[in-house]
Amino acid sequence: MTQFIKSQNPLYYQNFLDNSDIAIQFVQKNLLKDHQALVELFDGDSANYSLVITPENVRVRRINKAAFDSTVTLFMYFISNPDLLNRKFDSFVTTSRLLYRLIFQNNPLAAGRIIFSPGGRYFPIEALVTSNPSEAVNYFLNDHPVSYTYSARYLMNEFMKKPGDDSNDFMGVAPVQYQTASYSLATLSGSDRSIIQIGSRFTGANYLLGKQASKSNFLQQFPRYKIIQLYTHSSDSSDRGEPLIYFSDSALYLSELVPQNYPITQLIVLSACETGLGRDFKGEGIFSFNRGFAALGIPAAITDLWSVDDESTYQLTEYFYKYLSDGMPTDIALQKAKLEFVRNASTRGQLPYYWAAAILAGKTDTIHIRKGNTWKTLGFLSTSLFLSFFLIWFWRKRKN
Repeated sequence: MTQFIKSQNPLYYQNFLDNSDIAIQFVQKNLLKDHQALVELFDGDSANYSLVITPENVRVRRINKAAFDSTVTLFMYFISNPDLLNRKFDSFVTTSRLLYRLIFQNNPLAAGRIIFSPGGRYFPIEALVTSNPSEAVNYFLNDHPVSYTYSARYLMNEFMKKPGDDSNDFMGVAPVQYQTASYSLATLSGSDRSIIQIGSRFTGANYLLGKQASKSNFLQQFPRYKIIQLYTHSSDSSDRGEPLIYFSDSALYLSELVPQNYPITQLIVLSACETGLGRDFKGEGIFSFNRGFAALGIPAAITDLWSVDDESTYQLTEYFYKYLSDGMPTDIALQKAKLEFVRNASTRGQLPYYWAAAILAGKTDTIHIRKGNTWKTLGFLSTSLFLSFFLIWFWRKRKN
């Protein structure tokens, strides 16, 4: 079976099944030429281990398995529950600081870009507290742009450059409402407005909004665009035991992620709850949507580890595209977006629950895009709204 996959889908084989060794020197010279470190965690039968590779040295540390597993569980329990996090923030800080020390064991990293491979369980390393108890709380985020990966080998692969229409920079998808009553999904009010606001930063932008945001339209059209933004609902499990994403008319299961054309997509942003999670297969890792898109040859995906309130999601995502459209690498753009979100948030909004859920998995290359005309887009929206109000007024006047 492995040889069949290697012949039929070499990219998937290279990314997820190839277990051949990579020389440390090769990682240091190539992978870390513009990054400060690669941090990789390994889950053993009796102990966990951390491997920290920097351009200058390599450190391997043994981690107490029971302490690590229980601390990660408590850390995620706190950070994904905003009310609990607000009530017991001091306890969260203590837990977060302990997890940081278990991983790095008094060997802090110099400031800079970090690649993190968490093994079988994802958690946001950006929310680890690096400061001492007597100091003000300082998060890992403040000093490090972070990207996540399944393994060092995944990042060593060269994703093929696909020819495509340079005008197709961005596609935004927002069902807003869901036609199938059995789903009982909340309306995502404002998601369409946020999509249009983001799209105004691109010269080539297309939108699938409302009923147009169907499963079939998405599968047919997304391969033609460099960047895809989705605002929708999702789940890390389903009746089939696999992750799914909801569209206006139906749900897309991970196993159905087979587009009609080979994608030119370089980044997909899944602003939906639990899109970074999935089922953990022993020896294979987590099967989630970001891994599914990677198997198609899409080098980077931003997904969420838990459900965050809509307005915070819109705001953080809009900040991200502001920095991305300025030509920043994706990991730096996401770090700056989170820092700006924290600066502008209320005291409660500064809790890591609101900004740490979104993680970047995969490549961190700069995506070359053509900037749009924001004022032109806003003018178009204003004109459309004026015409809509006028038609409503005219219709009511005739009726009376």
